[in-house]
Amino acid sequence: MKLHNKYPKLIDYLKKYYPYLIFFGLILFIHLFMDFTGDDIIFSKYLTKQSLIEFIRYKYYNWSSRLIIESILVYLTRYNMHIWLILDTLLYTVGVYYIIKLVNRNNNKNITIFGILLFLMYPFYELGSAGWITTTLNYSWCFAFGIISFIPLIKKSYNEKTNFSIYLISLFGLLYATNQEQTCALIFGFNLLYLINSIMKKERINNYNLLSLILASISLIIILTCPGNNLRFNMALINTYPEFANYGIIQKIYLGTVPTVARLLRDKILFTLFYIILNITTLIKFKNMKLKYISYFNIIFILTIILTKTVIDISEMQSYTYIINYTINGYFNYDIVPPIIKLESNLPIISNSLHIFTYKKIPNLGNSSTLITITISIYLIISSILMLYANYGKKKLFPIILFIAGFLSSFIMGFSPTVFDSEARTCVFFHILLIPIILMLINKLYEECRIDYKLEKLMKIIFIIFVGFIYINTIFIIEIIM
Repeated sequence: MKLHNKYPKLIDYLKKYYPYLIFFGLILFIHLFMDFTGDDIIFSKYLTKQSLIEFIRYKYYNWSSRLIIESILVYLTRYNMHIWLILDTLLYTVGVYYIIKLVNRNNNKNITIFGILLFLMYPFYELGSAGWITTTLNYSWCFAFGIISFIPLIKKSYNEKTNFSIYLISLFGLLYATNQEQTCALIFGFNLLYLINSIMKKERINNYNLLSLILASISLIIILTCPGNNLRFNMALINTYPEFANYGIIQKIYLGTVPTVARLLRDKILFTLFYIILNITTLIKFKNMKLKYISYFNIIFILTIILTKTVIDISEMQSYTYIINYTINGYFNYDIVPPIIKLESNLPIISNSLHIFTYKKIPNLGNSSTLITITISIYLIISSILMLYANYGKKKLFPIILFIAGFLSSFIMGFSPTVFDSEARTCVFFHILLIPIILMLINKLYEECRIDYKLEKLMKIIFIIFVGFIYINTIFIIEIIM
């Protein structure tokens, strides 16, 4: 009580923002295990041989249109990683804050806590695949700056005023985020929809929205006309995926769909949570028996896929094989492996179908296992959209738009020969956009008084268990494997 009387503003601040401060601390701790790797080392040496202007010119004509991002990248990689890890943690926390704020209009503390827990479930080790600084500047920074670019529009939705400094910061965020192809397309799409919505509602057109749309359009033109992007595409075609040149529209749609779902299933947590919560929401809300049966089927369906895939993944880990099995006279005794682990022999068609999700080529499209894989992929995407529509209808299309935008941000990579070379990075934005959708579903249950104290407590316990497992697993992968 005395402390509150002495520092009332500080105590109020801590009470209001303590989940974000905890989040900041936990993410910062993960960063302490990261080091210079991959492309970070390459970028750190660029300015020792040439000036920044020469570097920008070379990149534009020979490799990439990401001139703003890579200009910052070559400086950050030259200095101590501590500068980057503070900036990276801060930017990510700011992005998380504004995403949760956009969903949590009623300032429900439980929604804030669920939001923090969901963002802690993101598999951060995926942001080190091309080097920590390189990958984060091209993905998590673009996500954060993309959200920052929407701050004036978010404030408008809350009827809050935006001062000049916020406009300047948001414009810088816009310029940075639109320098990356996927975030540029997302920002262009969202601002276009915002403008169309304003026109349809006969509202006054927001000048910042219009400026954002113009700048995003200019960035898209630069991306599409950049000679470096075209050259890199052709180099990837020759060196990375030469077969891609012979693919038609069907094969490219396959590359956009199946690998996208494969990356969602590889994570195992965020998409599974989204899909289960979406169908549980449908079960709670509707009395229609057909919808209920579909929802039950969907929950059993996703759990079966995830559990089976987990068994396959575990069975293929050498450390697991070594631990759970014993050897007799130095020879591996395969007969003692639990029958469920031997999926290849017990359930070959299911095992082969799930293995195709990890296949980095186009399999035989006429094969039964391939057809099952394609069916699973299409069903998960289409059923998600339909269930979102069932829950929100025509009046609230935002969750559906977010889901489709997330899917398209990864799907579009099917039209690039770097679809497998870029690995999980192509799905970063889809993963992140799933989180506000999950929060909207949870918030909807709160608004409709569908969550009581016992259910809330159970959900928090489950979320915390997932976070604990993923957090420890992330540190282990970063420290031991990467």
